[in-house]
Amino acid sequence: MPVIFHGGGRAGPFSADTVAIPLSSLISIREGKAKYANGDELRRAFRLRSDSTIILTGIDQDARIERWWGLGTDQRRSIIRDLIDAKIGVVTTPNFSLFVDRPRWDDLHSMKRIALVHEEFLSEGMPAALHVNARTDRDAARWAEYVADRPEVTHIAFEFTTGTGRADRVQQHAAWLSELAHIVSRPLHLFVRGGGEMLPMLAATFAGVTALDTSAFMKTIHRKIALNIGFTRPVWADHPTPFGAPLDALLERNWACMKSDLERRAGSLVKLVSG
Repeated sequence: MPVIFHGGGRAGPFSADTVAIPLSSLISIREGKAKYANGDELRRAFRLRSDSTIILTGIDQDARIERWWGLGTDQRRSIIRDLIDAKIGVVTTPNFSLFVDRPRWDDLHSMKRIALVHEEFLSEGMPAALHVNARTDRDAARWAEYVADRPEVTHIAFEFTTGTGRADRVQQHAAWLSELAHIVSRPLHLFVRGGGEMLPMLAATFAGVTALDTSAFMKTIHRKIALNIGFTRPVWADHPTPFGAPLDALLERNWACMKSDLERRAGSLVKLVSG
């Protein structure tokens, strides 16, 4: 699934029928409310099809996700109701960070906040995926116990794009996710960002996996084009465009290339949402 950060640089609607948008992009922190009055306005602003399904991703920079927490319970719940009115399909909870250089209770506080905001989304009627950030074996075990005890948790989320994506950590986090799926005795769907090499392993243990891709959009904005020239992965080349020229065709090409690459690497195991 492509992640679309804004509607700039394009003239028409993106062809994908399902896209992800950062949660923070839809919120006015200053006003404490949703930026868009309805789903039609939102889809026009991001240059999406009027019938597109939108997934909100809570994965973001720490400062932005902390602003969501800073809104307070009442404002968050009010915004959630506005997002439901905008016909959002599902949201992945903000990924409050766990750090190695802070007191341990800070990690536990972040884990608690993830669980609390997940409950807020569900209680307002918004389908939500629980982001299971973990730093230790015990963190991972706690999440497995938490999910196993709560049948309302049907979707979880994770990202391998920061510290969790390091070569010395990616295998460990993928193993924790797989163990969680084995412990929980019901089907779970996983939303994952990054960690493409782990997709076959994850798809073998989860009922479904949706891979969120940011590269197609970001490379397009920076005038890069994906080339398949015999390498294992797509190669990005400079692709200058005339001043003011729309990027619609370039985005469509880059997403088609990245989608094909994800499907190839994952094989038939991964259930990608097609776009």
